Amino acid sequence: MPAGANDATKQALGFLFGGVIYALPGGQLFGLRPVASEGDAFDEDRVGLDHLALAVGSPDDLQAAVAVLDGLGVAHEDVKDLGAGLILEFRDPDGVALELWATK
Repeated sequence: MPAGANDATKQALGFLFGGVIYALPGGQLFGLRPVASEGDAFDEDRVGLDHLALAVGSPDDLQAAVAVLDGLGVAHEDVKDLGAGLILEFRDPDGVALELWATK
């Protein structure tokens, strides 16, 4: 919800339950919702989401992401060369595996 949102905006965006929707380049939307049933938490061994990979523009963008993550104190793997491209792996606060991907 935007900070200082008026009542009409709060009502219009109430379906987000305090979450956010990001507009990604290319027109895709990515939504996050911070609401779950009491006691529920992400479990990577449960059927469902395994990981989320997002493409970045270049290998230099991966190095910039490393600097940002380091500056924020976010643990991450080293950039890995998979042959067809490079990935940077880390986890969100719920433990969901995230990857940034760049082609060579």
